Amino acid sequence: SEDGLAIGTDIKDLMKPPAPAADIASGVRTLTWNDLVAEGYDAQSIIAKYQSKIQVTIEGSPEERAIYKLMDAEFNRAPPNLDLAGTTVKIPGFVSPLDQNGEMVGDFLLVPYFGSCIHSPPPPVNQTVLVNPQEGKSISMSKIRRPVWVVGELKVERSSTDLAEAAYRIENARLEEYSEDQNTSTK
Repeated sequence: SEDGLAIGTDIKDLMKPPAPAADIASGVRTLTWNDLVAEGYDAQSIIAKYQSKIQVTIEGSPEERAIYKLMDAEFNRAPPNLDLAGTTVKIPGFVSPLDQNGEMVGDFLLVPYFGSCIHSPPPPVNQTVLVNPQEGKSISMSKIRRPVWVVGELKVERSSTDLAEAAYRIENARLEEYSEDQNTSTK
């Protein structure tokens, strides 16, 4: 992108570990994407299961699309972390817009890597959050190439959109432009 982020850039590559002491003081738990994964779930084993088949198919072919469809079906069964239900969280990620209000992003999917759902396959369902931003607390469509922080109460609630399935939802969310310095901030 024009901001220097390649499609597939993972937020984990940009984020430093959160400061747990700040979570206690603010009542807001800063999450990493690994926190959303239920114990025992391993997405890499699903990818490995299909990797050799993908490598021998022609890109964009019906065979490749069929393989991705099988992979997506397994990803859409990924279990959420039920222990996070009702927790007030702060999580960084990338915006995949579902709609817009004028020049502002409306509802969107928060995902762990840039271009997900639009330019690349969606992540597992337990790595996707449906976000409904507070009025006036979203970001401009022109800024969706940069990561954001999303703050709000996390619900374990399955949703289906045109772009992907989501295992989590944050309603009435507040958005902030991403900065590593904000690992402890909850403005």
